[in-house]
Amino acid sequence: MGLYSITRSVRWWLNGFPGDAYARLLAQSEHWSREEMQVYRDGKLRRLIAHCYENVRYYRDVMDREKIKPNDIQSAADLVKLPLLTKETVRTHRNELMASNISRMAITWSKTGGTTGEPMRICRNVEGGAWASMCYERGLRWGGLGLETSRIKLFGGSLGIDKKSLMERLGTRLRGDLFLPAFELRADTAPTYFNSIRQSNCRFLIGYASAIYRLAKLAEEMNQTIRFDAVFPTAELLLPEWEDTIRKVFACHVLPYYGSGEVGSLGYSRPDSSGYVIPEEHAIIEVLQKDGSLQLSGDGGFVITDLDNYAMPIIRYVNGDAGKVSDACDSGLPFSRIERLDGRYNSFLLTDSGDLISGVIGTHIFRHVPSVRTYRIIQETPLDVTINIVPEAGYSTKDENLILDLFTKHLGRRAKIVIQKVAHIETPPSGKSVFVINKCLAPPVQRNSVL
Repeated sequence: MGLYSITRSVRWWLNGFPGDAYARLLAQSEHWSREEMQVYRDGKLRRLIAHCYENVRYYRDVMDREKIKPNDIQSAADLVKLPLLTKETVRTHRNELMASNISRMAITWSKTGGTTGEPMRICRNVEGGAWASMCYERGLRWGGLGLETSRIKLFGGSLGIDKKSLMERLGTRLRGDLFLPAFELRADTAPTYFNSIRQSNCRFLIGYASAIYRLAKLAEEMNQTIRFDAVFPTAELLLPEWEDTIRKVFACHVLPYYGSGEVGSLGYSRPDSSGYVIPEEHAIIEVLQKDGSLQLSGDGGFVITDLDNYAMPIIRYVNGDAGKVSDACDSGLPFSRIERLDGRYNSFLLTDSGDLISGVIGTHIFRHVPSVRTYRIIQETPLDVTINIVPEAGYSTKDENLILDLFTKHLGRRAKIVIQKVAHIETPPSGKSVFVINKCLAPPVQRNSVL
């Protein structure tokens, strides 16, 4: 055990944080049988449902209306008896979704964003956050990235990133992690990035899928030799072209992982398995079939249940993603598996100098503007950008100026940026939400295969 692990464990013990206990269980559970995993998962589900009926007004009202008692939900297959939970429901009934005994819990608040374009505030009990964090650590370990191993993080930028805890900051310092700002990656800054990567001696890279792809393309174009053991793309759909380029240029495993701001850890890649392994100790994924039925496997829209959030339970949540789920893992693990993920694709944006930057920049900018419900960025020409927004009641001139200032800073002062207020933003026929459309770039090829 390294210095960071020891320091973190001592701090957790002093604060009663259950991270180490959950990590030990997760190290054991990956060796269970499929039946043992299902028994554990269903036991957690029954306890959650009982808690919701006793302490969460929204679910108690729903269950009384549907004439459902807690004992009617014995396993994941019984979840179909409960109605779906939508983003609009979470917004409208946020207070009713919070547990009445929340005052006795240690809780945290977070603002979701990801690439959904529709931020929401979610309350979590600390135990729920610990489960998601430990599933995340196990997922990275499956790809060879241990807790004490240094890594490069290609996220955020001058817009800032979420405030990190003391332990996260300590881990960064003790491991020797390298942070590279994703939105400042351009042809003129790339040589500095390559030099920093070489000097760091880090063998693992984590970041936005589009930013990692852009780094690989720049390395290829500039004839730079950069090698990793593994890269972990996240936050966006990993397009086949991106995956092929990253693997070829960096000569490494490409191991994307999948999660959502509302629930957290939902799927992790392994070098010996295709698709994404679902951490079923923490979450259940149902699939909405074409005939309208819901199953624990199949092809269709995802419906997510968080087994660990007792402060603001998220049960049967329609998160907007889709794909194909299998009830068996091809590496002999006791988990279900996402065979194919149809996530949200956001195009790159062009700066006024012709450089490409990740479309995830929209997520970061609008996290600074809570008065915007959702958005879509459309780049009509290299210098013409239209931003459609659905404003909330509190939207102001100050908010609009902030949006314009931040986009101008990153796209360049020659870019003409126009904000249009709209009542609704249509979802494309594919059903996949798209928040950045660039009409100056050729559309990507999205083959129906495992990512």
